[in-house]
Amino acid sequence: MIALMARREWGLAFKTPLGWSLLALSLSILAWVFLRVLDQFTGLEAPGGGAGLNLELTHNLCGTAAVLMLLVAPVLAARSLSGEWRAGTFELIGASPVAAHQLLLGKLLGLAGLMLLVALLPLGLAATLIGAAPVDLGMMAAAVLGLWLTCLLFGAAGLFAGTLTSQPALAALIAYALLVGLSQLSRADALVAQSVSWLDWLSWSQHLFWFLAGVVRVSDLAYFALMTGLLMTLAQRFLVNRRL
Repeated sequence: MIALMARREWGLAFKTPLGWSLLALSLSILAWVFLRVLDQFTGLEAPGGGAGLNLELTHNLCGTAAVLMLLVAPVLAARSLSGEWRAGTFELIGASPVAAHQLLLGKLLGLAGLMLLVALLPLGLAATLIGAAPVDLGMMAAAVLGLWLTCLLFGAAGLFAGTLTSQPALAALIAYALLVGLSQLSRADALVAQSVSWLDWLSWSQHLFWFLAGVVRVSDLAYFALMTGLLMTLAQRFLVNRRL
């Protein structure tokens, strides 16, 4: 049932211009960023070497993709759930033998497939330099993994917000407020008298930073798994309450 829901979401994305437009827009922006980075590393006065090029590519390409997904993923997720309420199709789904967690996981997995395509764009652009520059594809792959996990967190936040209201715009605003609030927790140390390490750990941007540096840590993997799972659990609870 989860796979069926995921295929439904995937089909809805690519049977309309939405999915194709997102991929085209993302590729256009990332290609422009890619060319700008290459322009910095051409000529006699190019800074650094291979290490500098790889760091610039991962930070600029995956960082830009993360910003794009921060803007898009919560909207898509909130729209996919809140839209069911407004269109009246949620009653039909509720009458079918589909559990709340199956519905939510199906929607998240369908969105995850679309976001994976966007997350792989930086890796594909970097791969075009093979043979022409010392590209570290392992470093880029680590950054892409972090980008995709971050996108899953964004999608989970959008689904959670979608269970709170039937208005897609309001749900997207709630998701944005939640994600921006989490990202700003890393600055809490400057607002208190002493360091608050656990607030820093709750910030998704701090964990994404390590992936963009090519470092895959167990603590970062655990963070995204726990936070995404927490948001999905809360979404399930609110969805069950709305059904009742």
